[in-house]
Amino acid sequence: MLAFIDVAGDPYSKPQNSPWIAIHAICIRKRSIYDITAQLHRFKRDILLNEHKELKSTDLINRSTLNNLHLDKAKFLEQVVAQCIDHCDCKHAAIVFQNSGNNQKSDDTRLPKHYIDILWRIEAIAREWHVQDVVVVIDNNARKTDRNLAFAFNNYIYRSNGATELNNILPVPIFADSETTAGLQLADISAGIIRNYYANNLHTGNAVPSDGTYRQKLTEYFNFIKARSINRRISGFNVTGIYFPSDDYRV
Repeated sequence: MLAFIDVAGDPYSKPQNSPWIAIHAICIRKRSIYDITAQLHRFKRDILLNEHKELKSTDLINRSTLNNLHLDKAKFLEQVVAQCIDHCDCKHAAIVFQNSGNNQKSDDTRLPKHYIDILWRIEAIAREWHVQDVVVVIDNNARKTDRNLAFAFNNYIYRSNGATELNNILPVPIFADSETTAGLQLADISAGIIRNYYANNLHTGNAVPSDGTYRQKLTEYFNFIKARSINRRISGFNVTGIYFPSDDYRV
């Protein structure tokens, strides 16, 4: 199994600049990696007419796209959600939280909390599927940031008491370029859907209903992801696939 992780939003920025953060993992069974990657390639070639194009969630998950379903970008997104993100060999996990403005960047000795929480969910999916040797692939950011995160990842796996339960995750995270890694592109799109769903208060039921098809499609896509998320008990703890913690959540 491969687990692709992406973060939508910047937890270390000011809340007014990035009020909502979503870290998301899409876990894909090894047997379906090729099929899903090939599907994404075909959709880019046949709909967008550019199989090498990297579309970020900010290009797709917006009012301009979701209120104009005749656009190629909207048709592409519809197919990607239906055929890739909602694939039977995909499972999803996410932590979505409001930016407190008090998050401190970690060094190589401490793994940020949102990464710890997503690793527990990846472990839960591995147990659900009875798979071992899970490879975690993280969207690369900057050389120094990735280096610190890699050391912190290994320190957590090897030295943390809690991490002894994460016995299916290999302690060798891979930092890859999303432009050339289909799984990371799917994680990015999924994280964008989740983040915008919460940012528009759709989780509360208090969203303004008159917004074209934007909120309707956001809700539809979010529900596909939620339906393929995991809820499992590990070592006395309930691990919720889509986790929305309290307002004082800090990474």
